[in-house]
Parts: sequence; C-alpha cells; structure tokens
Amino acid sequence: MQDLVSVIVPIYKVEDYLQSCVRSVRAQTYTALEILLVDDGSPDGCGAMCDRFAQEDARIRVIHKENGGLSSARNAGLDAASGKYVMFTDSDDRIEPEMVETLVRAIESADAEIATVNLKSVSVSGVKKVRVMDMRDAVLEFPETDYMRILRFYGPQISIYSVNNLYRRDLIERYALRFQPTQQVLSEDQLFNLCYYAAVRRAVFVDKSLYLYQVREGTLSREIKPTDILERRITLIAKLREYLRMNGFPKQKETFFALRMWTYFADGCMVLRSSGRILEGIAQFSPESRRAFRACLRRMLFGEAGGIYMRERKMDRKARLYFRAMLLLMLLGRYDRPVRTYLASE
Repeated sequence: MQDLVSVIVPIYKVEDYLQSCVRSVRAQTYTALEILLVDDGSPDGCGAMCDRFAQEDARIRVIHKENGGLSSARNAGLDAASGKYVMFTDSDDRIEPEMVETLVRAIESADAEIATVNLKSVSVSGVKKVRVMDMRDAVLEFPETDYMRILRFYGPQISIYSVNNLYRRDLIERYALRFQPTQQVLSEDQLFNLCYYAAVRRAVFVDKSLYLYQVREGTLSREIKPTDILERRITLIAKLREYLRMNGFPKQKETFFALRMWTYFADGCMVLRSSGRILEGIAQFSPESRRAFRACLRRMLFGEAGGIYMRERKMDRKARLYFRAMLLLMLLGRYDRPVRTYLASE
C-alpha cells in the first residue's frame, strides 16, 4: 500500500496556468495523493476552477481563504495536510508525471528525511535552462554535530527552493515548522528549509529535472524597496538562530552565525549595487534584527569571525585594516557611504 503524499498548491491570480498545473499533478504515476488546492482569495476565476477540479477528482480538496500571501497559503495547506509526506507546487508551474514516484522511492530507499530533484526552467518560448541546480545523485549523511557544515557547504544548493523537495510531515509538525511571511524574510523557502534541515540526518538528491519552473516573461514579481533587501536577509538569519535555540538543537556557534549574517549583508549590498546607502539600509532593520546585526559586527570586529572572513578572502594587510575600520564605523553608525563604495572597498 502506498503512503499518502499531500501536494499543496497555493493559488492566486493564475487562471492561464492553473489547469495545466493541476493536470500535471493529477497525472502522476504515483496515485496515493491528497491534492490541496489553496485558493488564497484569488479575485479571478481560480476559486471556481478549483471547485470544478474537486468534482472531477476525489483526491482534490479545496481550501478557500482570505488573501494572505504565498506563505499564508502554504501554511493553510500544511494545517490541512494528512499525508505521510508533503510537497509544494506553485500554481503557475508543472511537474513531470514521475516526479512524486521518484521522490517517494528515493526517500524510502535511502531512509532519508528529505528527497530533492532538479528543476527545469521553461517559458512560452521554450526551455530556458535544463538543470537549474548544480547537483548530483547523492545520499548525504548529516551527523548532529555537522549542522554548520550543512549550512556552510551545502546551504546554497539545498535551501533555495521548496517546490522540488519531498518532506516528512511528522518532522514538520514535531517542530511546528511553518513558512514565515514574505514581508519579513527574503526567501521564505530558504528559511523553511534551513530550519527543516536541523532535524535531517540523511538527505537524498536525484539529478533529474522533474519540476518545470514557469518563467513568466514580461511580468514582475512583487516590488521590494532596495533597503528592504538588507533587512529581510538579516531577519532570515536572526529567525533561524532563534528557531534553533527554541527547539533545543545543540548546533549554535555564534562565530558561524556572525559569518553567515555578514555574508548575507554583503550579498544584499551586491544586489543593491549602486542603489541606496549602507546606513540607510541598516536603519530599516527591525529592533530585533538591528541588535542581531550589531552583535554580528562586534564578532566580526573583535572575535574570530572577522579573522576567518579575511583569511578566506585572502585580504592583504591594507585590505584588513580598511575592513576593520569599516566594521568599526558601521558599529558606531558612521559608515554612511553608497553601496557602490562598499563594493569597491570590501
């Protein structure tokens, strides 16, 4: 007997894509599915389409709710899910017929807590990229003491997306894990996955591009103020650290979190390019994130984190002096320079 898989599909203003998405889920070779269509207060005809799909397929359950955003819709699906496993599919994307079966076989054969497949980006004009992630077929062991190694070396690969993973629902519920509001963190998928991986001892990767990510050309995702990028990156790490502490995971190392937080800040500056100024971005931080970032600055300036960072980037003596001066001025609230200056000097 097949274990039940809950497929959660958050839906909002996707009339042109919804039918092909739902059709691809219904066509899976793995048939023990609970398909949760979450109508997130969509103002178009998506709600009626969902109700019609439910009449056609008994595996489909529809949840109608007020609009709350992507994270809210996914969380509503998690609240209603009853499967042993959980996966997410965005309503403007599609999945290959063998995706669920491949994930279930992989996670069960490896006795893993999570299984991941690759993605393929497509558009109306054709395939954009055949392999979105740089990954290989692998089973990775993550001993409890190696959580920092997970973040440091595998973080960019394992934590970007949620739609290409199969999760165990018992772990999600054990730690009351849910998606944070998109208004608070940049990449709610990444935070969800990093928190989930705290309980993972074995992960399996299958390098088959079975998730078809739809590139919607000529459209823009939600607009984000340039300075919000910095705030939401710092908030992500602050929330991750708090999650690990609250759940008693013995994997905290403040040096590492200082490094990670600084790297996220630097990456945010690179995204900003020439837009905005350093202190303008820091001033947008919430009080909690500002405290966390100031602690990061102190550890980068006075602790071992700064030394590690400078050694990794092979900074010479002059660069090290400038870097420490920059950290001190930021800590004192005096490094009010354009991001472009930061990029040229860092």
